[in-house]
Amino acid sequence: MQPNYSRIIDSYLSWIKDNTKLKMISNNEIAEITSPFMDRHNDHIQIYVKKTIEGFILTDDGYTISDLQASGFVLNTDKREKIFKTILNGFGVKLGNKHDLYVEADLNTVGQRKHNLIQAILGVNDLNTLSQENVYSLFKEDVENYFKSKNVYYTKDIKITGKTGFDHNIDFLLTATRNQPERLIRTMNIPKKDSVFGAIFAFNDIQAIREEKSSNFVIYNDVENIVSKDVLGALNSYQIKEIPWSKRDEYLPQFQLN
Repeated sequence: MQPNYSRIIDSYLSWIKDNTKLKMISNNEIAEITSPFMDRHNDHIQIYVKKTIEGFILTDDGYTISDLQASGFVLNTDKREKIFKTILNGFGVKLGNKHDLYVEADLNTVGQRKHNLIQAILGVNDLNTLSQENVYSLFKEDVENYFKSKNVYYTKDIKITGKTGFDHNIDFLLTATRNQPERLIRTMNIPKKDSVFGAIFAFNDIQAIREEKSSNFVIYNDVENIVSKDVLGALNSYQIKEIPWSKRDEYLPQFQLN
């Protein structure tokens, strides 16, 4: 039975709305927004909104990068700098002079920009894994290199707009063939509740407005990490195929031309 995509989207948006708190600070000149999304310390991610002549500035006030630096992570190599810039560019987020992550918005775009900023913060949060000496490449790069070695043809890092009007980043898109539908893939080095729920929302938001249904996949790293069965169960409940990296060869026929 096909899931009710509209209900999934409505439920996700209601969860965000019901668990988002707003407080005015600095003599009511700045709004502090506490989101339901959690950082690597399991604290709620907070952003700040300030009114400008042109519209609004939304910022993390420098917390994300200062927290990474406190954990030992420093943008001191070309590879780290490239990864960091790729995350920001993917969500249209800018880096301020005080190491703050920020976006500019107007009344028509403030919802999308808030969504983008929080997703970028979550992505930058994961950079703390690069401070470990034994980590040399991102899991996403490993997946891409595997696809190349197996002659899997893909488009990388694309944005697709869903029913809500939100843009969603998809790591890999494989076009439809005679025997396979279009395939959308997200990769996760460490699958966590927020990133998994974000993927569920993104896939179903996209599906809700497309005539031809895609097959949706999450490829995750089970080699270096222990992954919660409850997290994987959430993917399966919404017909998203979860592929452990250790068993990638078993799923390869679903990605190759045939």
